[in-house]
Amino acid sequence: MSRLATVLSALCGAVLAAAMVVLGAFGGAAYWRHVELTAEQQTAATLPEMAKDAVPKILGYDYQNVERSSVEALTLMTPEFRKRYQEMTAKNHIFENARERQVISQVDVVGVGMMASGRDSGSVLTFVNRIINDKSKQPTYEGSRLKVQYRRIGDRWLIDEMTPIF
Repeated sequence: MSRLATVLSALCGAVLAAAMVVLGAFGGAAYWRHVELTAEQQTAATLPEMAKDAVPKILGYDYQNVERSSVEALTLMTPEFRKRYQEMTAKNHIFENARERQVISQVDVVGVGMMASGRDSGSVLTFVNRIINDKSKQPTYEGSRLKVQYRRIGDRWLIDEMTPIF
């Protein structure tokens, strides 16, 4: 009988240990899901306002201080996007053309909406109105939609990509 009691006792101990592991796994999974959901909600609450502020700084400029405003805009970008932005502006001679034609680009974000949010990334749809004036004094008006993708690096949210939506 004592051998049977020993086996039953060991079996009960193993079942209890397995139950504790399973319950711990469920508890850990539930906690992690809560952490993820909270982070997604914080992202969704933060990024639309950031996009409203950042997009005009990146797309708007005045020919008299285009380099200075570009330096400020670069601080809002991830290193990868910053590199692509600098290559694109150099390739298309944006700054030289702006000074030569005396271009002023005024940008207003008239609407924003979350597209996706995660712990360390998110996408915002922005509706942008832009007025471009140059020395011809004939303003050009354009409206566009941009998908602005953010990535968190450390404690900062930085723009990782800006894509026109057609």
